[in-house]
Amino acid sequence: MGHIRQSFHIDAPIGHVWDMNADVRRMPEWDVNTIEIRDAPERMDLVGAKCTTVVRVLGRTMTGTVETTKVERPHLFEQKIGLPGGGRAEVTVTFVEAGGATEETIEFEYKLPGGMFAGVAERLLSGSIERDSRHSNENFKALCEATVPQPV
Repeated sequence: MGHIRQSFHIDAPIGHVWDMNADVRRMPEWDVNTIEIRDAPERMDLVGAKCTTVVRVLGRTMTGTVETTKVERPHLFEQKIGLPGGGRAEVTVTFVEAGGATEETIEFEYKLPGGMFAGVAERLLSGSIERDSRHSNENFKALCEATVPQPV
């Protein structure tokens, strides 16, 4: 299994960052691999909430599922992801309030589809997967900061 851990400082209040993360319909705006979200509830921050994702990874389009498995608002969000061919991932996102801003940490454990070749593929592709994850998280940070509600 591959593993990625990344941390970011987001200049936005923790409640706003949480709400942006919970609105899975906005995921194509910031996730570099997500093309479309289908069958999504309004919010994914309820245990058992599920949606279908259409992603493009290394030029290949795949349809998968995302299910929320644990929520501790506004600090912890866990999901499991299923992809065709046995691919899967578990994602844990934590948010910590930091003086009006938010510290976000993402841990991502994944297993690529492909049977006995998955381990080789993970070693070959781990750099690409990590770059896509970092780029997506930088996009998420920028979107959160650009959409902070302004006081009236």
